[in-house]
Amino acid sequence: MPGPSKGAAMRIALLIIITVMGCFGASAQSPGKPIIDMHLHAFPVEFAAGAPGCPGDQGVLVLPLDPREEFDFSILGACDDPFFASENDEALLQETLATMEQHNVRQAVTSGALKEITAWRAAAPDKIIPALNFAGGAKTSVKEFRRLHREDQFQVFAEITAQYQGLAADDPSLEPYFALAEELDIPIGIHLGEGPPAAARFPGYETYRASLTSPLQLEALLQKHPRLRMYVMHYGSPLVDEMIAMLFTYPNLYVDISCNNWAFPRAQFYDALKRLIDAGMEKRIMFGSDQMVWPQAIGEAIRSVEEAPFLSESQKRDIFYNNAARFLRLSADEIARDHQD
Repeated sequence: MPGPSKGAAMRIALLIIITVMGCFGASAQSPGKPIIDMHLHAFPVEFAAGAPGCPGDQGVLVLPLDPREEFDFSILGACDDPFFASENDEALLQETLATMEQHNVRQAVTSGALKEITAWRAAAPDKIIPALNFAGGAKTSVKEFRRLHREDQFQVFAEITAQYQGLAADDPSLEPYFALAEELDIPIGIHLGEGPPAAARFPGYETYRASLTSPLQLEALLQKHPRLRMYVMHYGSPLVDEMIAMLFTYPNLYVDISCNNWAFPRAQFYDALKRLIDAGMEKRIMFGSDQMVWPQAIGEAIRSVEEAPFLSESQKRDIFYNNAARFLRLSADEIARDHQD
């Protein structure tokens, strides 16, 4: 759930997000059951080092704010058993890779700036699927993205954060990038869903619009570009009914369940996931963690799926691995490698 800018305001807001949200948890996967994480980030830690956070199963409250009072970010979250962010960039990288190994996460679509994703990929070339994020008004030109893709410096367009810029998915400024993705068959991951709690009051997040959560805004885009491989990050939460309508209508559309599976109230996440399952969408739901600067999010996200009482083992396997393998068009050799102990 990254922010819309790269300056000091974004860094402040990111620190607030990770202070509010968090997770921890022991491994819920046994050896031989691989996982693909469709939503991981290679972010610099900066001054977010050591920031605490709370998992969603501890009871997440979005408290009211008296508009006459100064906005106190500390009211947005607290819990009895927090965890803490990595202390620096190298620690984040190594702890994330170790956590992936612990939980049998064999591959992860990892987004961020080119510098960071290149470093992460160099550290674990078999695990990191490089992804570049962008939003409306992206500084990187279509020509440059074409070159970077040709040189295999990225493989996925993600996370597209147009919502944080106050732009609809079919905004004309994004059209050349979607056209390029369709032409080159580049998978796309787009953020549709909640921002951080009280997003409208965060410095640097003033352009975020909750109204742009609607998955229905994708319709014109998918009509114009019918060969796009697209997945909606956070499944358009909380607008699950609209998401189901789009999934039913456009079978090339997938969702991931990242962040909602560990940082949001567990009852809310289970309600949404069960509705997607009951609507027959189990073949298009993909696991994601949305790990930003703390590795523990991965384990908590896995645990929330494993403990879902309404999921069968085959449905869990689809969510954890099979659906992503199909979406990413992994080769038989890649799948066999991922299933090696």
